[in-house]
Amino acid sequence: MEKHQTIQIEFDGSVVTLWLSRPEVHNALNSAMTAEIRQFFAGLEEMKSIRMVVIRGKGASFCSGADLREMKSAILLDPAENLQECMELSGLFASIFNSSKIVVAMVHGNVFGGGNGLVAAADLAFGTNSCRFSLSETRIGMAAASITPYLLQKISSSELKELVFTAREFTGSEAVRNGLLNQSYATTDELELKLANLISQIQKNGKTAMASSKKLINKLTMLAWSKQLEQIPELLAKIRISPEAQEGFSAFLEKRKPNWEQ
Repeated sequence: MEKHQTIQIEFDGSVVTLWLSRPEVHNALNSAMTAEIRQFFAGLEEMKSIRMVVIRGKGASFCSGADLREMKSAILLDPAENLQECMELSGLFASIFNSSKIVVAMVHGNVFGGGNGLVAAADLAFGTNSCRFSLSETRIGMAAASITPYLLQKISSSELKELVFTAREFTGSEAVRNGLLNQSYATTDELELKLANLISQIQKNGKTAMASSKKLINKLTMLAWSKQLEQIPELLAKIRISPEAQEGFSAFLEKRKPNWEQ
């Protein structure tokens, strides 16, 4: 079995669990993790026996978003390299959304920035009431770029604007109300029971029927924004090397207020 540096893979019959495994940085998404997740989903298409993928996070958090040290270093790249990295990140969320398998996100702890993209790109998502969500990009001078198409599949535009413009934290319970989560639970035991029940229900269904249903639903929901997807990496590449974003990255890493708050 292929060894990974940033993720762990566990097979259990027709279900495979993908563990985000950078717990020391709350599973922040770096280029290595992005590449490994994309490669995993590409290879999964050849595994006809797999019905369902469960995405989880090792350690205290599901995913804290993009690795800001790596984001800050984007200013050292030439334009083509910067754009390529942004295309890889956009491709990450597309690989989850377009997978022929049923993808379920099981979240806990912090779900910040791009971590919300993993949740939104999944078909189903469940968590605990105490999860802490935040669309935190604007707080550090960034835009919620690559994840926005998928967030708009779950959250209304008016609610999404409020969450993006304020970058405030919200709980798992509120994530259910705004549509990002299907359901949240008071305890992790209840969350695990939900997963077991969900697996049991999905295993009773025809694989081709589920894959065809997912493809149709996704195709119909993508009609309004599919042409805009190609422009998103260019927007992200431009924003992350902007003076405002670079100051935001520095302020976060140096644990100080950015200069626009001073």
